[in-house]
Order: sequence, then structure tokens, then C-alpha cells
Amino acid sequence: MLGRQKDQMSLAEAQLWSGQDKPLVESGSFHDRFAKVRPTILKDDDFAHWFDPQIGRPSVPPSVVAGAFLLALREDCSDREAEQRMRYDLRWKWALGLDLTDSGCDHTSICVFRARLLAHQEEGKLFGEIVSRSVAAGLLPKRAVQVMDSSPMLGAAAVQDTYKLIRTALHKLVKGQGKELPVELRPRLKRYLKTGKPEINWDDPQARQRELEQLVADAELALKELPAETDKPAAGAARNLLRQVAQQDVETGPDGRARIRQGVAKDRVVSTVDAEMRHGHKSSAGKWNGYKKHVCVEPESELLTAVAVTAANVGDGQVALQLLSSQREVGLAPAEAVGDMAYAGGELRAQALGQGEGTLLITKAPTPSRDYFDKSDFTIDLAAGSVTCPGEQVVAIKFRPGHGTEAKFNAATCAQCELANLCLRNPDSGRTVTIHPYEDQLQAARERRQEADFPVLLKKRPTVERKQAHWNRRGGRRSRYFGLAKVRLQALWSAAGVNLDRLMVIGSAVSASILVAA
Repeated sequence: MLGRQKDQMSLAEAQLWSGQDKPLVESGSFHDRFAKVRPTILKDDDFAHWFDPQIGRPSVPPSVVAGAFLLALREDCSDREAEQRMRYDLRWKWALGLDLTDSGCDHTSICVFRARLLAHQEEGKLFGEIVSRSVAAGLLPKRAVQVMDSSPMLGAAAVQDTYKLIRTALHKLVKGQGKELPVELRPRLKRYLKTGKPEINWDDPQARQRELEQLVADAELALKELPAETDKPAAGAARNLLRQVAQQDVETGPDGRARIRQGVAKDRVVSTVDAEMRHGHKSSAGKWNGYKKHVCVEPESELLTAVAVTAANVGDGQVALQLLSSQREVGLAPAEAVGDMAYAGGELRAQALGQGEGTLLITKAPTPSRDYFDKSDFTIDLAAGSVTCPGEQVVAIKFRPGHGTEAKFNAATCAQCELANLCLRNPDSGRTVTIHPYEDQLQAARERRQEADFPVLLKKRPTVERKQAHWNRRGGRRSRYFGLAKVRLQALWSAAGVNLDRLMVIGSAVSASILVAA
């Protein structure tokens, strides 16, 4: 049964004990502002469909639990610490509308609250509600230009080496068999009923080699002999995990023995505790393990308009269309989106235009080499099917098997050209200009970059960097949970908190109307 927070004040109400000259909580502070807006954005009735209307005892008011979860994300404290702060911290009591004798809720209530959000697929409801109100109030123009980018979200699980990956994956599969483990396999596989590290001399290469060979052999045996329980999802997931970790890092050497593979396998699992974590990198120096959060920001209001979370190895361009299309649900259809080179592909631009909203992904032009003529120095006429070089030679565009679509200039003609030293790296061959499958989109992007307002658009891009930093300080830097679903929930709720931060400091009548909307 749904429990509701009472409107009637008690003698222990914090506000009654707060003097006008010296209030318990500083006027205008975040906790003071949150106390004013919380009843309008977090209502008990918004969660009524989670509860039976007649059966059971009244629950802890879900608005209190939701508020505590938001504060915990903002202040980077655990569920247990959140419970302690509700009990002893006057700022939390003030923000959550608790009287001085009210302990709020148990830490397990916050855990159950997250589980119910996931079960009802409502992890993005609060974020969407705040954005929708901002659109309805006119703070977010429907066709406004937006900026997009991604940033790391560190995983909560420890990264494991090859030995531990295979050993713990075997443990998951063998332990899942329980008493049903075949008798003939018990002497061989019983060592994996525990997760302890084997007592070998890890400084001895031969000992490590024997351990690796045994792990690989036992993995093959388990996958072959243990029954595949298709009716148990957990057992199927354990088999798939073992199969992947046993193959991704190990190969057979020239001597026929197992050995650690050099390099990193594609889509490599880095932890059996959180099998959805992945390696990620923004550059050769900026590497991390975990997830990646993607965001769109409206640069004038500095509000986050769309959020997505993926494994760390997913490219930014793959998520761009998801970010743009998700905004339709909240009434937005950005005319243009500004991003970095990860969003500059011609195919991505074509797909964005095909969404029906006329969205263009625009970005800064790549810096060409000035030692030789760049492709942009050639005039490509797709309608006429020709390419004109800086020396005014014209060549037809043709498809060459094994080479693709290109325009190839005659070597003898190029050699006689007075611009040859600026065009040819190899003087014995003519210049070749490759025609991209989405050359029309690349040309459109080049034309857009020549327009007068383009430098103004590029100046909007730092907004997303600033908001990413704000988000990282408010619960977006490191995942608190295992698994993509829970990490996405954390990202959406911390992003909602970031938007609330922004709305509470804008101080305009429009933002005030958003926070008091029914």
C-alpha cells in the first residue's frame, strides 16, 4: 500500500525550530532550494501504480526515498550513509521535509526503490519529466541547436587478468550446477567451487604456464560435459561468459601449447563481476575500463536534453541517432547538432537527415596537410560525374573493381603540370581522388562550414564539456553498480539532478514555473 508524506506539521518540524535571524539551514543553499522544489517534482502519487491500493501496510513515502536517492548521488554517499544522513544531518531533514524525530528510511528501501524503477522501466521518467516541463515552459526551444559529446564512466568492478577471468567464470558455471555436478567430473572441477587463488609460485613462468593449460583444459571440459540448461538464464549466461573469456585471451602456440595472446581482443570482457564492462579510450593516453555516457546539451539554457549509456568501447557516432531520436518523446527536434570528428561521417549525416526532422550533424573540418593539395582543393561535380583538379584538368568519375569509385588523373598529364610538386607524392603516377559512398553528404558538410554562422555554432561546443564536468561532480564520474541497466539508471537520475541544479540557479520566472508545474 502506498504511503504518503503528511502535509500537517508537527512540533518537531525543522522549520518551526529555525529562527528567522539564524536558520538551521542557510537560506538559498542547495538543500534549502531543494526543499522548496522537491514536493513538485517528486510526488508520492507518481509512484502509486507500484502498490496495491488496499492490501499491505503503508510504505515509506516514495517521494522521500526518491529524494534521498538524488541527494546520495549528488553527494556521492552510499545507501547506508544516506540512511545516517537522514537520521542525523539537519540539511537532509530540511531538504526531504523530515521532522527532527523522523529517521527517513532504511538503506534497503533505497535499494528496493531502484529495483522497482528498473522493473517498471521508469529509470528515465524523472529526467524526461524535467525536460518536458522545460520544453512546455519555452525554456528549451523545439528546434534549437544542440551540442553532443561523450565522456568516461568508470566501472565499479575490478579489472581481472586472464587467469582470474577464466577461473571465476568456471566458478560461476560449476557452482551453478550445485549438487547436480556429475560425479565423474567432481575430482577435476571441485577446485572451482571456491574462488580462492591457487597456491602456485606466480614468479615461476613454468608454474604459470601449467596453471594456464589446466584452466583452458578445464574450461573446454566444462563446456563440453556439463549439461546446457536452456531453461535457466543464469546457467546460459555463465556458459557464454566462460566461452568468451576462455577464447579471448588464449591462443595455441607453434608448440601446440596454450599461451596468452598478444594484443587486446575485440569486445574483450574485463571482469566476470560486471561482464558488461569494457575497455575504452578517447586517445592513446586516455584509457579507462567501464562505460561511456553520451549526452546532448542545449547551449543557451545549459540543460541536458538526452542521455545514453553504453559499454566503453562503443563509438560516439553509433549513439548519435539514438540521442536525437529520444528527444522526440519530450517534444524536441533539434535542427542541428554540433559535435567533434566522431560525428563527422557521411553515412551518419545521411541517416540523421533520414529521420524526418532535417537534423544535420555538423563539426569542425579536419585539418588538411598543406604540403600537398588536399581532396578539398579539387572540385567534385557529382551531377556531371567529374573531378577538376587545381590545374583545371577534368577527369570522369569511374568505378574500378578492387579500388572503388574514384577519379584517376593521367600520369603523363600530371607530370607536365606546373603544380605537380604540390600535388604528387609519387612523380611517376597520376593523382587519384577517391569518391566516398556518401560524398554528397561530405560536400554538404563542407558547404555548411563555409557559411557565415558556422564559427558561431562551433563556439557553442564548449558548453557540453562544461556540463560533462558538472555531471561528473554530481554522480556521473564513476558507476556505483554492476551491469549496464543499473549504470544507466544512475546516469539518468544524476543527469536529472544536474538539470535541477541548473534550473534552481537560473533564477528566471520561466525556470520557477517549471519547478512548480503540476
